[in-house]
Amino acid sequence: MNQGFNTFKFAVLLLLMANSVTMLGQTTDNQLGITPGKLTFTVKTVTNNSTYSPKNVFAIWIKDAQGNFVVSRKVMANNRKQHLVKWNASSAGNSVSAITGSTLTSHQTHTVMWDGKNASGVEVADGIYQIWVEYTSTNSNTNGNLGPFLTVEFDKGPAIQHITPVNATYYQNIVADWVPLGVGINDLAKAGASLKIFPNPFNSETTVELNCEKPSQAYISVLDASGKKVATLLNDSFSAGNRTYKWDGTTDSGKKLENGLYFVQIQINGFTEVQKIIKNQ
Repeated sequence: MNQGFNTFKFAVLLLLMANSVTMLGQTTDNQLGITPGKLTFTVKTVTNNSTYSPKNVFAIWIKDAQGNFVVSRKVMANNRKQHLVKWNASSAGNSVSAITGSTLTSHQTHTVMWDGKNASGVEVADGIYQIWVEYTSTNSNTNGNLGPFLTVEFDKGPAIQHITPVNATYYQNIVADWVPLGVGINDLAKAGASLKIFPNPFNSETTVELNCEKPSQAYISVLDASGKKVATLLNDSFSAGNRTYKWDGTTDSGKKLENGLYFVQIQINGFTEVQKIIKNQ
């Protein structure tokens, strides 16, 4: 198949998505200025060698452009939440729907997702939003020594956002990806096929499972965030049934790819579907 044409086709698809969300079945929401989608955010914390390091309490939450609290995504501080000074000031302790847990014993990479809804489960309007991150390894609420914090802005709307801020002193490997619902042309059902990808996000390896109801000709490739092909998983004809393909996050030449957003594109019997995939480590 003409892979150059496939890449061009994918790029055009993204452009259409950005400029005409109604083509992807989001007419009603978009007319109201609401684009359903998903944010994936990854960050690695680095110790600041304070009182209780490397132990730390940690939080990630979302605020709007006016500084209003939207929703918490991760709060690791069951018994020491009061020391997350900025998170408490913003959220008033609201951790509804967030990942929660006890004080962390070490620094690590964190990945969270956001479905574009506030703490009440209501889809929020398009616009600029802020991802806030805070950790502390000291009694910040009593001694006044705040822990390191970070903010990353992104635009919630009909266009894909792929943001990779430079490393900060205490926060590294920062990636934020906003992907509107309906990326790709979801036509596999018309082709009598279905596609599953798991785990997603993934670390060392993920599985692409294809089910076909009839003999088929299929081409499955992995594209980076710009739509450039980086790997080919399948280019063949086969009989009906289930089949699985593994991808270890490398290119066709064996080069290990960086963490971030990728797309699995399948073309089968004249139909196309694109699904996003997140590589963490």
